Amino acid sequence: MNFAIRQATASDAEAASHLVTGLAHYFLADPAAAESRSFVAGLTASAYAERIGSSQFKHYVAEDAEGLCGVVAFRDGSHVYHLFVRADAQGRGIARALWQHARLRSKHSTFTVNASLYAVPVYERLGFVAKAGPQQLHGVVFVPMVYSHD
Repeated sequence: MNFAIRQATASDAEAASHLVTGLAHYFLADPAAAESRSFVAGLTASAYAERIGSSQFKHYVAEDAEGLCGVVAFRDGSHVYHLFVRADAQGRGIARALWQHARLRSKHSTFTVNASLYAVPVYERLGFVAKAGPQQLHGVVFVPMVYSHD
């Protein structure tokens, strides 16, 4: 599969929001639950545009012939805030490529992520290690994980 990675711009906010909200069933215990509302509110196009414009975040996107096929966002240079790949493009190395692209542009050697249960095996293949058991916050069940590169 051919795809290109580039830094995200505000014009990517709508497509990124659409991609991630389309995958909500993988990471939200119940997307319609009241406890999920604050998390889901952070997935809107306007919320994405705000983060893309923030110096606290770095966003990169992968594009293929169909359009946006992946997104990665780092918060404060060392926390993987989002790493998502379009459902029909999963298993093709896009998540690994996005992770490596973003990691190599960061000044940090240790990274954290709150991985959804669905994504834990992906993060393990990328070199992350679980630091605690599953937790739940804002309707998201996740495993805190860390990656250290010496």
